Amino acid sequence: MEPLARSSATTGTNAQPYQTHIKGVLKKVIDNLKRITPFTNLERAEYHNRILKRAALTHDLGKLADQNQNALRKSQKGKRQPLPIDHRDAGVKYLLGCQSENPEAVMVYAHHPPGLPNLPAEILSAHPYRSSDAMTREDSEQNLQRYVELHTSVVGTIPEPCSSKKLSAMEYRILLSCLVDADYSDAANVSPVRIDTRWKERLDKLKEYTADLQKQEGNSERNHLRKLLFEACLQASVKDSMTYCDSPVGTGKTTAVMAHMLKVASTYDLRHIFIVLPYTNIISQTVKILREALVLNGENPQSIVAEHHHQADFESHELQHLATTWQAPIIVTTSVQFFETLSSSHPAKLRKLHQLAGSGIIFDESHSLLPMKLWPVSWSWLSDFTTKWGGHVCFCSGTMIKFWENHWLVKRSEIEVKSLLPDEVIAELNQAEENRILLDIRDKKEISHFQNTEKLAEHIAQYFGSKVVVLNTVYSAAYFAYYLRQSGKDVLHLSTALSPEDREAVIEEVKHRLSLGEAAGDWILVATSIIECGMDLSFHYGFCEWRSLASYIQLSGRVGRNFEYEDSFLSLFSITDDHITSNPWVRNTQQIFYRMIEEGLLSKESITEAISEAFANEYKLDPTASALADLLYKAERQRNFKDVDAQYNVIEDEKRITAIVNPEIAARIKAGKYITATELQRGSVNIRSSLLEKLGIEMSELPILNEKQYDSFIGYMKSLI
Repeated sequence: MEPLARSSATTGTNAQPYQTHIKGVLKKVIDNLKRITPFTNLERAEYHNRILKRAALTHDLGKLADQNQNALRKSQKGKRQPLPIDHRDAGVKYLLGCQSENPEAVMVYAHHPPGLPNLPAEILSAHPYRSSDAMTREDSEQNLQRYVELHTSVVGTIPEPCSSKKLSAMEYRILLSCLVDADYSDAANVSPVRIDTRWKERLDKLKEYTADLQKQEGNSERNHLRKLLFEACLQASVKDSMTYCDSPVGTGKTTAVMAHMLKVASTYDLRHIFIVLPYTNIISQTVKILREALVLNGENPQSIVAEHHHQADFESHELQHLATTWQAPIIVTTSVQFFETLSSSHPAKLRKLHQLAGSGIIFDESHSLLPMKLWPVSWSWLSDFTTKWGGHVCFCSGTMIKFWENHWLVKRSEIEVKSLLPDEVIAELNQAEENRILLDIRDKKEISHFQNTEKLAEHIAQYFGSKVVVLNTVYSAAYFAYYLRQSGKDVLHLSTALSPEDREAVIEEVKHRLSLGEAAGDWILVATSIIECGMDLSFHYGFCEWRSLASYIQLSGRVGRNFEYEDSFLSLFSITDDHITSNPWVRNTQQIFYRMIEEGLLSKESITEAISEAFANEYKLDPTASALADLLYKAERQRNFKDVDAQYNVIEDEKRITAIVNPEIAARIKAGKYITATELQRGSVNIRSSLLEKLGIEMSELPILNEKQYDSFIGYMKSLI
């Protein structure tokens, strides 16, 4: 009987013959490599090709075991039968031979969980890359020659091994990505979606889009600055593989840097453009702008600009596939998705990584992308990406941190990062920024201190119009908003204590009031740092609890953003009150910020220089950050894949529970009705498990907050305040 690779219980239709699957995987692997080859070293590309051909041909060799074939045939009758023999082991034994490390064998071993191992430990183990099951190893020892002969009779001969060369950790990940994607795609009978990138046409469309916006804005100061930045980015050299753009907040960096990257993509025929953002809540706004600006007539916007994060919803499985496998021309994703793919050892997560070769990446709000301890190893990945995989990178932020100028990064990479902007453009933009808003940080005496919330409220009340007050914790913001409302003030509140749908309602109300200008009267938005990045809002006055230099500068972009007020300012303050809680995560940044003010450094340096220096000092103050940075970098060089995966966390691992707060969704869940993942996300909050206990809620898989525990004003802080 013809040997099988997959049963009908798995495919859902007819069983898949072994010959069909192996040849299908081989073809898809070669296709994946062909799209990478133009961006890599030719000699290295040929070596990669030989590795993956042998891995593709042997990855399922163990399925030819009699016991596995019996299980596959029995599964056709309905219920899926597990394979009694680990089907990776025969291929690993055949490829490994007498070697302690063989890249083809590692590929076969890692194409299913547990994925890429710690190579040094695996090499020293009793049975490197082999199954832990003695029965499986015995089967491979006794029957390997028969499996190879059967394979040869239905598929063809397996190429002879080539001289083994050491692969870097990133080479292992990208080659495994090619194999896993080919295997999964063939198993699912899915062909890659090829969409014409049409970079030059998209650049022309973007030029038209920005020209229309500029006509609408007229001869305003902000419009002049946006034109200046757009033209400078458009005229910038495309020769440099790593660049940065440190234009002040509110000057249109998203579209300007995209214009530059489209020009780069057109010049080098890049495969994709990635936009990586630090926060999920600013992705949707970016996606909306890019779809309006870049999608051509007759195209489906979702298939051109894909939104990849856990809250995104899709019209069809095909569109979801375009996003999650990074096949769309333009992919907008989070720093968590992006960097934790680069660090992963898991085959399913690595499946999309090969799409990164020959692509452009824009890191927007780059100052907030990663904790500092992750930058050394991350920088090594980006350096490899630009020097060995044909990539182009641009960092952009209104509070740019020049990571590459810190000694703990430079000693690991000598790559040069060039500014997109000429000196005269930077000077004009910075001068306009100084004229836009008064930043009271030139002297420590300018930091106001209030004895309690009443004094802070009295101070804010002196100013009439739209005001934003940013506090350092969710509890502090909720309490102060509640206090102001109880005092008869017109106040709104914005923080992660609210569900996404309630936050969106608040943002829409804020935008409406700001559009009315002074006609909206005297009102206050109390918020957390959630408001700092990616929001096109412009308040008359701002008040910021002492936090960090980067946060302070970022928040200044929400005050007097459009040059519409002559007396706008952003005031820094501290406060002593039992209801205003401290945030332990900002102690070091507070200390650095204060010292820089005390020493008068902020009046001597540009914003970029000051932010970069603050970042370097923060790193020095945290010995645990330095230790973890060194540990990760060493683990990456040693190819300890499991250790890197386990230690590399963009967001600190804090136990949080999803709790439903939308009454309608809660009722549907109780009634056993179906709800989508997006509905669940929009109508829920992520809450610390310890806080659930304070609320008196019994721990469950999906707890529900009632109307006494949550409202649309201060969210899940209601019963605590």
